[in-house]
Amino acid sequence: MASSLRATLNERLRSPRPYPHDRFEGRGIVICAGGPRYFVCAFVLISLLRRTYHIDLPIQVWHLGRGELSEEMRALLEELNVEVIDAETVVARYPARVAGGWPLKPYAIQQSRFREVLYLDSDIVPLTDPRAFFDWDIYRSGGLVMWPDIVDLKASNPIWRDVGLEPRDCTSVEAGALLVDKERAWSMLDVAVLLNEHVEDIYQAIYGDKDTFLVSALLVGREPTLIPHRPFAFDVDLVQRDPTGEPAFQHRTGSKWSLTDPNRPVAIASLMQPCEDALAQLREQWSGIVFNAPLRSHRALEEEARLLGLRGFHYEPTGTDGRKLELLRAGRVGEGRGVYEQHWAVIERDDKLVLQFYSSTRLGVELTKQEDGSWQGRCITPAAFSVRLTEAPARATWPHVDSQRVANSAEPWIATLIAPTLVGAGFDVERLNELRAALSLINDCFDDVPEQIKARSATIALPKQWHEALAEMATALAARRDARLSHMARTPYPQVIDPNGYERVP
Repeated sequence: MASSLRATLNERLRSPRPYPHDRFEGRGIVICAGGPRYFVCAFVLISLLRRTYHIDLPIQVWHLGRGELSEEMRALLEELNVEVIDAETVVARYPARVAGGWPLKPYAIQQSRFREVLYLDSDIVPLTDPRAFFDWDIYRSGGLVMWPDIVDLKASNPIWRDVGLEPRDCTSVEAGALLVDKERAWSMLDVAVLLNEHVEDIYQAIYGDKDTFLVSALLVGREPTLIPHRPFAFDVDLVQRDPTGEPAFQHRTGSKWSLTDPNRPVAIASLMQPCEDALAQLREQWSGIVFNAPLRSHRALEEEARLLGLRGFHYEPTGTDGRKLELLRAGRVGEGRGVYEQHWAVIERDDKLVLQFYSSTRLGVELTKQEDGSWQGRCITPAAFSVRLTEAPARATWPHVDSQRVANSAEPWIATLIAPTLVGAGFDVERLNELRAALSLINDCFDDVPEQIKARSATIALPKQWHEALAEMATALAARRDARLSHMARTPYPQVIDPNGYERVP
Protein backbone atom coordinates (compact mmCIF):
# COMPACT_ATOMS: atom_id res chain seq x y z
CA MET A 1 0.00 0.00 0.00
CA ALA A 2 1.27 3.45 -0.87
CA SER A 3 2.81 5.29 2.05
CA SER A 4 0.68 8.33 1.22
CA LEU A 5 -2.47 6.34 1.98
CA ARG A 6 -1.10 5.04 5.26
CA ALA A 7 -0.15 8.55 6.28
CA THR A 8 -3.55 9.92 5.28
CA LEU A 9 -5.36 7.08 7.02
CA ASN A 10 -3.38 7.47 10.24
CA GLU A 11 -3.98 11.21 10.26
CA ARG A 12 -7.72 10.71 9.76
CA LEU A 13 -7.84 8.20 12.60
CA ARG A 14 -5.92 10.57 14.90
CA SER A 15 -8.15 13.52 14.02
CA PRO A 16 -11.60 12.25 13.00
CA ARG A 17 -13.82 14.68 11.12
CA PRO A 18 -16.79 15.83 13.21
CA TYR A 19 -20.31 14.90 12.21
CA PRO A 20 -21.98 17.94 10.54
CA HIS A 21 -25.17 18.18 12.59
CA ASP A 22 -26.68 20.92 10.43
CA ARG A 23 -26.50 19.05 7.10
CA PHE A 24 -28.56 15.88 7.45
CA GLU A 25 -32.04 15.01 8.66
CA GLY A 26 -34.70 12.35 8.33
CA ARG A 27 -34.66 8.93 6.73
CA GLY A 28 -34.19 8.05 3.10
CA ILE A 29 -33.22 5.35 0.60
CA VAL A 30 -30.06 5.74 -1.49
CA ILE A 31 -29.38 3.84 -4.72
CA CYS A 32 -26.43 4.06 -7.14
CA ALA A 33 -27.44 3.40 -10.74
CA GLY A 34 -25.43 4.62 -13.71
CA GLY A 35 -25.67 3.27 -17.25
CA PRO A 36 -28.43 1.29 -19.00
CA ARG A 37 -27.87 -2.01 -17.19
CA TYR A 38 -28.23 -0.65 -13.69
CA PHE A 39 -30.85 1.93 -14.66
CA VAL A 40 -33.19 -0.92 -15.67
CA CYS A 41 -32.59 -2.60 -12.31
CA ALA A 42 -33.14 0.64 -10.40
CA PHE A 43 -36.40 1.34 -12.25
CA VAL A 44 -37.76 -2.08 -11.22
CA LEU A 45 -36.58 -1.64 -7.62
CA ILE A 46 -38.10 1.82 -7.27
CA SER A 47 -41.35 0.69 -8.91
CA LEU A 48 -41.61 -2.04 -6.25
CA LEU A 49 -40.86 0.41 -3.44
CA ARG A 50 -43.40 2.97 -4.65
CA ARG A 51 -46.19 0.84 -6.13
CA THR A 52 -46.05 -2.51 -4.35
CA TYR A 53 -44.89 -1.50 -0.87
CA HIS A 54 -46.31 2.06 -1.16
CA ILE A 55 -43.19 3.53 0.44
CA ASP A 56 -43.24 7.32 0.66
CA LEU A 57 -39.73 7.74 2.05
CA PRO A 58 -37.58 10.00 -0.11
CA ILE A 59 -35.38 8.11 -2.58
CA GLN A 60 -32.14 9.35 -4.11
CA VAL A 61 -30.47 7.82 -7.17
CA TRP A 62 -26.79 8.77 -7.54
CA HIS A 63 -24.76 8.53 -10.75
CA LEU A 64 -21.51 9.74 -12.32
CA GLY A 65 -22.13 12.30 -15.05
CA ARG A 66 -24.50 12.70 -17.98
CA GLY A 67 -22.85 9.85 -19.86
CA GLU A 68 -24.41 7.46 -17.33
CA LEU A 69 -27.85 8.99 -16.90
CA SER A 70 -29.47 11.31 -19.44
CA GLU A 71 -32.19 13.91 -18.99
CA GLU A 72 -34.65 11.38 -20.42
CA MET A 73 -33.72 8.80 -17.78
CA ARG A 74 -33.81 11.46 -15.08
CA ALA A 75 -37.34 12.40 -16.14
CA LEU A 76 -38.50 8.77 -15.89
CA LEU A 77 -37.15 8.53 -12.33
CA GLU A 78 -38.59 11.88 -11.31
CA GLU A 79 -42.03 10.61 -12.35
CA LEU A 80 -41.56 8.03 -9.56
CA ASN A 81 -40.81 10.87 -7.11
CA VAL A 82 -37.07 10.20 -7.07
CA GLU A 83 -34.29 12.74 -6.48
CA VAL A 84 -31.53 12.21 -9.07
CA ILE A 85 -28.06 13.29 -7.90
CA ASP A 86 -25.08 13.68 -10.22
CA ALA A 87 -22.05 13.14 -8.00
CA GLU A 88 -20.01 15.40 -10.27
CA THR A 89 -21.90 18.39 -8.93
CA VAL A 90 -21.41 17.32 -5.31
CA VAL A 91 -17.65 16.70 -5.30
CA ALA A 92 -17.11 20.36 -6.14
CA ARG A 93 -18.43 21.23 -2.68
CA TYR A 94 -17.38 18.10 -0.80
CA PRO A 95 -14.23 16.88 -2.57
CA ALA A 96 -13.36 13.21 -2.76
CA ARG A 97 -11.92 10.99 -5.44
CA VAL A 98 -14.74 8.89 -6.92
CA ALA A 99 -13.10 6.74 -9.57
CA GLY A 100 -16.07 4.57 -10.55
CA GLY A 101 -19.34 2.99 -9.50
CA TRP A 102 -18.03 1.08 -6.50
CA PRO A 103 -16.26 4.07 -4.92
CA LEU A 104 -19.44 6.07 -5.49
CA LYS A 105 -21.39 3.93 -3.01
CA PRO A 106 -19.85 5.07 0.31
CA TYR A 107 -19.62 8.64 -1.00
CA ALA A 108 -23.32 8.70 -1.92
CA ILE A 109 -24.30 7.30 1.49
CA GLN A 110 -22.16 9.85 3.29
CA GLN A 111 -23.21 12.89 1.24
CA SER A 112 -26.92 12.12 0.81
CA ARG A 113 -29.17 14.59 2.61
CA PHE A 114 -30.49 11.98 5.06
CA ARG A 115 -29.29 11.28 8.58
CA GLU A 116 -30.55 7.68 8.47
CA VAL A 117 -29.88 5.82 5.23
CA LEU A 118 -31.01 2.51 3.84
CA TYR A 119 -28.62 1.92 0.97
CA LEU A 120 -29.78 -0.60 -1.67
CA ASP A 121 -27.87 -1.80 -4.72
CA SER A 122 -29.97 -1.27 -7.84
CA ASP A 123 -30.30 -5.04 -8.42
CA ILE A 124 -32.04 -5.64 -5.08
CA VAL A 125 -35.58 -7.05 -4.91
CA PRO A 126 -37.14 -6.39 -1.48
CA LEU A 127 -39.03 -9.46 -0.29
CA THR A 128 -40.67 -7.51 2.54
CA ASP A 129 -41.34 -3.87 3.30
CA PRO A 130 -37.86 -2.42 3.98
CA ARG A 131 -39.23 0.39 6.14
CA ALA A 132 -39.31 -2.17 8.95
CA PHE A 133 -35.51 -2.38 8.86
CA PHE A 134 -35.28 0.93 10.72
CA ASP A 135 -37.25 -0.58 13.63
CA TRP A 136 -35.03 -3.60 14.17
CA ASP A 137 -33.49 -3.77 17.66
CA ILE A 138 -30.13 -4.63 16.10
CA TYR A 139 -30.21 -1.29 14.26
CA ARG A 140 -31.73 0.87 16.99
CA SER A 141 -29.09 -0.25 19.49
CA GLY A 142 -26.05 0.53 17.33
CA GLY A 143 -27.11 2.57 14.33
CA LEU A 144 -25.30 0.33 11.85
CA VAL A 145 -26.29 -2.97 10.22
CA MET A 146 -24.40 -4.90 7.54
CA TRP A 147 -25.23 -8.17 5.82
CA PRO A 148 -22.85 -11.16 5.66
CA ASP A 149 -21.53 -12.70 2.45
CA ILE A 150 -21.07 -16.36 1.51
CA VAL A 151 -17.28 -15.91 1.71
CA ASP A 152 -14.92 -15.17 4.60
CA LEU A 153 -11.96 -12.83 4.73
CA LYS A 154 -8.81 -14.78 5.47
CA ALA A 155 -6.23 -13.78 8.05
CA SER A 156 -3.75 -14.08 5.18
CA ASN A 157 -5.49 -11.33 3.22
CA PRO A 158 -2.98 -8.45 2.82
CA ILE A 159 -5.64 -5.88 3.72
CA TRP A 160 -4.97 -6.41 7.43
CA ARG A 161 -1.28 -5.61 7.08
CA ASP A 162 -1.95 -2.76 4.68
CA VAL A 163 -4.21 -0.85 7.10
CA GLY A 164 -2.41 -1.83 10.30
CA LEU A 165 -5.02 -4.20 11.77
CA GLU A 166 -4.43 -7.52 13.47
CA PRO A 167 -5.03 -10.30 10.90
CA ARG A 168 -8.18 -12.34 11.42
CA ASP A 169 -10.44 -14.85 9.75
CA CYS A 170 -13.88 -13.26 9.68
CA THR A 171 -17.15 -13.06 7.79
CA SER A 172 -16.96 -10.89 4.71
CA VAL A 173 -19.61 -8.21 4.15
CA GLU A 174 -22.04 -8.47 1.23
CA ALA A 175 -22.67 -4.77 0.75
CA GLY A 176 -25.71 -4.90 -1.50
CA ALA A 177 -27.48 -3.18 1.39
CA LEU A 178 -26.39 -1.10 4.34
CA LEU A 179 -28.47 0.41 7.14
CA VAL A 180 -26.79 3.32 8.89
CA ASP A 181 -27.45 6.22 11.22
CA LYS A 182 -24.77 8.61 9.99
CA GLU A 183 -24.61 10.52 13.27
CA ARG A 184 -23.67 7.35 15.14
CA ALA A 185 -21.45 5.87 12.42
CA TRP A 186 -19.93 8.99 10.84
CA SER A 187 -16.29 8.13 11.54
CA MET A 188 -16.75 4.68 9.94
CA LEU A 189 -18.34 6.19 6.81
CA ASP A 190 -15.64 8.84 6.55
CA VAL A 191 -12.88 6.23 6.64
CA ALA A 192 -14.77 4.08 4.12
CA VAL A 193 -14.86 7.00 1.69
CA LEU A 194 -11.14 7.56 2.24
CA LEU A 195 -10.30 3.90 1.56
CA ASN A 196 -12.37 3.91 -1.64
CA GLU A 197 -10.44 6.94 -2.86
CA HIS A 198 -7.42 4.61 -3.14
CA VAL A 199 -8.83 1.95 -5.45
CA GLU A 200 -5.42 0.99 -6.88
CA ASP A 201 -4.24 -0.15 -3.45
CA ILE A 202 -7.38 -1.27 -1.65
CA TYR A 203 -9.08 -3.21 -4.45
CA GLN A 204 -5.98 -5.35 -4.99
CA ALA A 205 -6.65 -6.95 -1.62
CA ILE A 206 -10.44 -6.89 -1.24
CA TYR A 207 -13.34 -7.16 -3.66
CA GLY A 208 -14.34 -3.59 -4.41
CA ASP A 209 -16.14 -1.48 -1.84
CA LYS A 210 -17.84 -4.28 0.07
CA ASP A 211 -15.30 -4.97 2.80
CA THR A 212 -14.19 -1.36 3.08
CA PHE A 213 -17.20 -0.91 5.38
CA LEU A 214 -16.07 -3.79 7.60
CA VAL A 215 -12.42 -2.65 7.64
CA SER A 216 -13.46 0.95 8.34
CA ALA A 217 -15.56 -0.11 11.32
CA LEU A 218 -12.62 -2.02 12.78
CA LEU A 219 -10.24 0.88 12.16
CA VAL A 220 -12.42 3.24 14.22
CA GLY A 221 -12.68 0.69 17.02
CA ARG A 222 -16.14 -0.59 16.21
CA GLU A 223 -16.94 -4.29 15.93
CA PRO A 224 -19.15 -4.66 12.81
CA THR A 225 -22.82 -5.45 13.43
CA LEU A 226 -23.82 -8.13 10.94
CA ILE A 227 -27.15 -9.88 10.49
CA PRO A 228 -26.57 -13.17 12.35
CA HIS A 229 -27.66 -15.35 9.42
CA ARG A 230 -25.79 -16.04 6.19
CA PRO A 231 -27.63 -15.55 2.90
CA PHE A 232 -28.94 -18.56 1.05
CA ALA A 233 -28.82 -19.29 -2.66
CA PHE A 234 -31.89 -18.90 -4.83
CA ASP A 235 -31.53 -19.75 -8.53
CA VAL A 236 -28.33 -17.81 -9.45
CA ASP A 237 -28.80 -15.10 -6.79
CA LEU A 238 -28.48 -14.57 -3.05
CA VAL A 239 -31.32 -14.06 -0.58
CA GLN A 240 -30.37 -12.03 2.49
CA ARG A 241 -32.23 -12.44 5.76
CA ASP A 242 -33.60 -10.30 8.57
CA PRO A 243 -32.42 -10.65 12.21
CA THR A 244 -34.86 -13.54 12.78
CA GLY A 245 -33.59 -15.49 9.76
CA GLU A 246 -36.56 -14.72 7.49
CA PRO A 247 -35.93 -13.60 3.87
CA ALA A 248 -35.44 -9.82 3.60
CA PHE A 249 -34.33 -9.18 0.03
CA GLN A 250 -33.03 -10.93 -3.04
CA HIS A 251 -29.76 -9.61 -4.44
CA ARG A 252 -29.80 -10.41 -8.16
CA THR A 253 -26.05 -10.88 -8.30
CA GLY A 254 -26.33 -13.35 -11.17
CA SER A 255 -29.51 -12.22 -12.92
CA LYS A 256 -29.72 -8.49 -13.59
CA TRP A 257 -33.06 -7.37 -15.01
CA SER A 258 -33.18 -7.22 -18.82
CA LEU A 259 -35.45 -5.19 -21.11
CA THR A 260 -35.04 -7.60 -24.02
CA ASP A 261 -34.39 -11.11 -22.69
CA PRO A 262 -36.50 -13.40 -20.49
CA ASN A 263 -35.87 -12.70 -16.81
CA ARG A 264 -35.11 -15.22 -14.11
CA PRO A 265 -37.52 -15.69 -11.19
CA VAL A 266 -38.02 -13.82 -7.94
CA ALA A 267 -37.74 -15.70 -4.65
CA ILE A 268 -41.34 -14.77 -3.80
CA ALA A 269 -43.34 -15.70 -6.89
CA SER A 270 -46.07 -13.10 -6.35
CA LEU A 271 -43.50 -10.30 -6.79
CA MET A 272 -42.57 -11.40 -10.29
CA GLN A 273 -45.62 -9.81 -11.91
CA PRO A 274 -45.07 -6.27 -10.53
CA CYS A 275 -41.44 -6.56 -11.65
CA GLU A 276 -42.54 -7.58 -15.15
CA ASP A 277 -45.09 -4.75 -15.15
CA ALA A 278 -42.33 -2.25 -14.38
CA LEU A 279 -40.19 -3.66 -17.20
CA ALA A 280 -43.12 -3.46 -19.63
CA GLN A 281 -43.70 0.17 -18.70
CA LEU A 282 -40.01 0.97 -19.19
CA ARG A 283 -39.97 -0.70 -22.62
CA GLU A 284 -42.83 1.55 -23.70
CA GLN A 285 -41.09 4.71 -22.50
CA TRP A 286 -37.38 4.19 -23.10
CA SER A 287 -35.13 2.79 -25.84
CA GLY A 288 -32.52 1.36 -23.47
CA ILE A 289 -29.98 3.96 -24.61
CA VAL A 290 -28.35 6.83 -22.69
CA PHE A 291 -29.25 9.61 -25.14
CA ASN A 292 -27.86 13.10 -24.67
CA ALA A 293 -28.96 15.65 -27.24
CA PRO A 294 -26.41 17.76 -29.14
CA LEU A 295 -25.64 21.29 -27.98
CA ARG A 296 -28.49 23.54 -29.17
CA SER A 297 -28.72 27.27 -29.78
CA HIS A 298 -31.12 29.60 -27.93
CA ARG A 299 -33.42 29.56 -30.92
CA ALA A 300 -33.44 25.76 -31.07
CA LEU A 301 -34.16 25.47 -27.35
CA GLU A 302 -37.02 27.95 -27.67
CA GLU A 303 -38.46 25.87 -30.51
CA GLU A 304 -38.17 22.71 -28.41
CA ALA A 305 -40.11 24.47 -25.65
CA ARG A 306 -42.79 25.50 -28.15
CA LEU A 307 -43.13 21.95 -29.48
CA LEU A 308 -43.37 20.61 -25.93
CA GLY A 309 -46.29 22.95 -25.36
CA LEU A 310 -48.06 21.54 -28.41
CA ARG A 311 -47.04 17.98 -27.50
CA GLY A 312 -49.15 16.08 -30.05
CA PHE A 313 -48.47 15.97 -33.84
CA HIS A 314 -49.55 14.10 -36.96
CA TYR A 315 -46.55 12.23 -38.26
CA GLU A 316 -46.91 10.88 -41.80
CA PRO A 317 -44.16 8.89 -43.47
CA THR A 318 -44.68 8.50 -47.22
CA GLY A 319 -47.03 5.67 -48.15
CA THR A 320 -48.81 5.60 -44.78
CA ASP A 321 -51.92 7.19 -43.34
CA GLY A 322 -49.80 8.73 -40.60
CA ARG A 323 -50.00 8.46 -36.86
CA LYS A 324 -50.08 10.62 -33.78
CA LEU A 325 -46.63 11.44 -32.41
CA GLU A 326 -46.11 12.77 -28.90
CA LEU A 327 -43.00 14.81 -28.03
CA LEU A 328 -42.11 14.81 -24.33
CA ARG A 329 -39.51 16.61 -22.25
CA ALA A 330 -35.90 15.44 -22.02
CA GLY A 331 -35.89 14.23 -25.63
CA ARG A 332 -38.48 11.52 -25.03
CA VAL A 333 -40.99 10.33 -27.61
CA GLY A 334 -44.29 9.14 -26.18
CA GLU A 335 -47.24 7.84 -28.17
CA GLY A 336 -46.32 6.94 -31.74
CA ARG A 337 -42.64 6.24 -31.12
CA GLY A 338 -41.13 3.92 -33.69
CA VAL A 339 -37.83 2.35 -34.62
CA TYR A 340 -36.46 5.62 -36.01
CA GLU A 341 -38.22 7.88 -33.49
CA GLN A 342 -36.81 6.92 -30.08
CA HIS A 343 -35.40 10.35 -29.14
CA TRP A 344 -35.74 13.86 -30.51
CA ALA A 345 -34.02 17.24 -30.51
CA VAL A 346 -34.12 20.51 -32.44
CA ILE A 347 -30.86 21.97 -33.77
CA GLU A 348 -30.06 25.05 -35.83
CA ARG A 349 -28.17 24.55 -39.10
CA ASP A 350 -27.52 27.23 -41.73
CA ASP A 351 -30.06 29.51 -40.01
CA LYS A 352 -32.75 26.82 -40.29
CA LEU A 353 -34.40 24.81 -37.54
CA VAL A 354 -34.01 21.05 -37.97
CA LEU A 355 -36.08 18.51 -36.03
CA GLN A 356 -34.03 15.37 -35.52
CA PHE A 357 -35.20 11.89 -34.54
CA TYR A 358 -32.77 9.22 -33.38
CA SER A 359 -33.16 5.46 -33.36
CA SER A 360 -31.40 3.41 -30.69
CA THR A 361 -28.28 3.28 -32.88
CA ARG A 362 -28.11 6.35 -35.12
CA LEU A 363 -29.54 9.61 -36.38
CA GLY A 364 -32.59 8.44 -38.32
CA VAL A 365 -34.84 11.30 -39.47
CA GLU A 366 -34.32 15.01 -40.16
CA LEU A 367 -37.17 17.45 -40.79
CA THR A 368 -36.74 21.11 -41.68
CA LYS A 369 -39.25 23.70 -40.56
CA GLN A 370 -41.23 25.19 -43.47
CA GLU A 371 -42.72 28.67 -43.88
CA ASP A 372 -46.21 27.32 -43.21
CA GLY A 373 -45.06 25.95 -39.84
CA SER A 374 -44.97 22.31 -40.91
CA TRP A 375 -41.84 20.15 -40.86
CA GLN A 376 -40.71 18.24 -43.93
CA GLY A 377 -37.76 15.95 -44.47
CA ARG A 378 -36.71 12.37 -44.88
CA CYS A 379 -35.49 9.21 -43.20
CA ILE A 380 -31.72 9.23 -43.70
CA THR A 381 -31.20 5.54 -42.86
CA PRO A 382 -32.14 2.49 -44.95
CA ALA A 383 -35.09 0.44 -43.79
CA ALA A 384 -33.97 -2.44 -41.58
CA PHE A 385 -35.49 -5.33 -39.71
CA SER A 386 -34.80 -6.06 -36.06
CA VAL A 387 -31.09 -6.82 -35.86
CA ARG A 388 -28.79 -4.74 -33.73
CA LEU A 389 -25.39 -4.27 -35.34
CA THR A 390 -24.10 -0.72 -35.31
CA GLU A 391 -21.63 0.25 -38.02
CA ALA A 392 -18.97 2.84 -37.23
CA PRO A 393 -20.24 5.48 -39.74
CA ALA A 394 -23.76 5.24 -38.30
CA ARG A 395 -22.53 5.37 -34.72
CA ALA A 396 -20.53 8.48 -35.55
CA THR A 397 -23.78 10.41 -36.12
CA TRP A 398 -24.42 10.36 -32.36
CA PRO A 399 -23.62 13.69 -30.68
CA HIS A 400 -21.16 12.37 -28.09
CA VAL A 401 -19.77 9.21 -29.64
CA ASP A 402 -16.76 7.75 -27.78
CA SER A 403 -16.79 10.58 -25.23
CA GLN A 404 -15.36 9.64 -21.84
CA ARG A 405 -17.94 11.98 -20.36
CA VAL A 406 -20.66 14.24 -21.75
CA ALA A 407 -19.88 17.92 -21.36
CA ASN A 408 -22.59 20.21 -20.02
CA SER A 409 -22.53 23.78 -21.36
CA ALA A 410 -23.61 26.82 -19.33
CA GLU A 411 -23.81 29.11 -22.37
CA PRO A 412 -27.55 29.96 -22.01
CA TRP A 413 -27.11 30.71 -18.28
CA ILE A 414 -24.08 32.94 -18.81
CA ALA A 415 -25.80 34.82 -21.61
CA THR A 416 -28.68 35.55 -19.23
CA LEU A 417 -26.59 36.54 -16.21
CA ILE A 418 -23.87 38.61 -17.91
CA ALA A 419 -26.16 40.96 -19.76
CA PRO A 420 -26.29 44.75 -20.13
CA THR A 421 -29.56 44.79 -18.23
CA LEU A 422 -27.76 43.47 -15.14
CA VAL A 423 -24.25 44.93 -15.40
CA GLY A 424 -24.75 47.92 -17.67
CA ALA A 425 -25.52 50.49 -14.98
CA GLY A 426 -21.93 50.94 -13.91
CA PHE A 427 -19.82 48.95 -11.50
CA ASP A 428 -21.71 47.81 -8.40
CA VAL A 429 -20.01 45.81 -5.64
CA GLU A 430 -23.27 44.36 -4.35
CA ARG A 431 -24.26 43.24 -7.84
CA LEU A 432 -20.77 41.78 -8.28
CA ASN A 433 -21.16 39.68 -5.13
CA GLU A 434 -24.57 38.45 -6.26
CA LEU A 435 -23.17 37.53 -9.65
CA ARG A 436 -20.17 35.79 -8.08
CA ALA A 437 -22.48 33.64 -5.93
CA ALA A 438 -24.69 32.72 -8.88
CA LEU A 439 -21.74 31.85 -11.12
CA SER A 440 -20.17 29.76 -8.35
CA LEU A 441 -23.31 27.60 -8.11
CA ILE A 442 -23.59 27.24 -11.88
CA ASN A 443 -19.91 26.33 -12.09
CA ASP A 444 -20.57 23.25 -9.94
CA CYS A 445 -23.10 21.95 -12.48
CA PHE A 446 -21.60 22.88 -15.86
CA ASP A 447 -18.24 22.38 -17.54
CA ASP A 448 -17.45 25.61 -19.40
CA VAL A 449 -18.49 28.47 -17.11
CA PRO A 450 -15.03 30.15 -17.13
CA GLU A 451 -14.77 29.94 -20.92
CA GLN A 452 -18.32 31.21 -21.39
CA ILE A 453 -17.62 34.16 -19.05
CA LYS A 454 -14.61 35.13 -21.15
CA ALA A 455 -16.49 34.72 -24.41
CA ARG A 456 -19.46 36.73 -23.15
CA SER A 457 -17.24 39.50 -21.76
CA ALA A 458 -15.67 39.90 -25.20
CA THR A 459 -19.01 40.45 -26.94
CA ILE A 460 -20.61 43.16 -24.81
CA ALA A 461 -19.42 46.60 -23.79
CA LEU A 462 -18.55 46.75 -20.08
CA PRO A 463 -16.72 49.17 -17.80
CA LYS A 464 -13.09 48.27 -17.11
CA GLN A 465 -13.88 47.28 -13.51
CA TRP A 466 -16.44 44.74 -14.70
CA HIS A 467 -14.01 43.25 -17.22
CA GLU A 468 -11.33 42.87 -14.54
CA ALA A 469 -13.74 41.38 -12.02
CA LEU A 470 -15.12 38.87 -14.54
CA ALA A 471 -11.63 37.86 -15.62
CA GLU A 472 -10.68 37.25 -11.98
CA MET A 473 -13.85 35.21 -11.43
CA ALA A 474 -13.19 33.13 -14.56
CA THR A 475 -9.72 32.22 -13.30
CA ALA A 476 -10.97 31.20 -9.85
CA LEU A 477 -13.91 29.23 -11.26
CA ALA A 478 -11.64 27.42 -13.71
CA ALA A 479 -9.49 26.18 -10.82
CA ARG A 480 -12.56 24.98 -8.89
CA ARG A 481 -14.01 23.33 -12.01
CA ASP A 482 -10.71 21.59 -12.84
CA ALA A 483 -10.43 20.27 -9.28
CA ARG A 484 -13.99 18.91 -9.47
CA LEU A 485 -13.34 17.11 -12.75
CA SER A 486 -10.03 15.69 -11.52
CA HIS A 487 -11.86 14.09 -8.60
CA MET A 488 -14.12 12.27 -11.05
CA ALA A 489 -11.41 10.87 -13.35
CA ARG A 490 -12.15 7.18 -13.93
CA THR A 491 -9.54 4.64 -12.87
CA PRO A 492 -9.68 0.95 -13.87
CA TYR A 493 -9.74 -1.48 -10.96
CA PRO A 494 -10.13 -5.27 -10.56
CA GLN A 495 -13.69 -6.57 -10.48
CA VAL A 496 -13.11 -10.18 -9.47
CA ILE A 497 -12.63 -11.80 -6.07
CA ASP A 498 -9.05 -12.84 -5.40
CA PRO A 499 -9.22 -16.45 -4.09
CA ASN A 500 -6.02 -15.84 -2.13
CA GLY A 501 -7.84 -13.32 0.03
CA TYR A 502 -11.23 -14.98 0.44
CA GLU A 503 -12.55 -18.43 1.28
CA ARG A 504 -15.95 -19.77 0.27
CA VAL A 505 -18.10 -20.85 3.19
CA PRO A 506 -19.25 -24.50 2.89
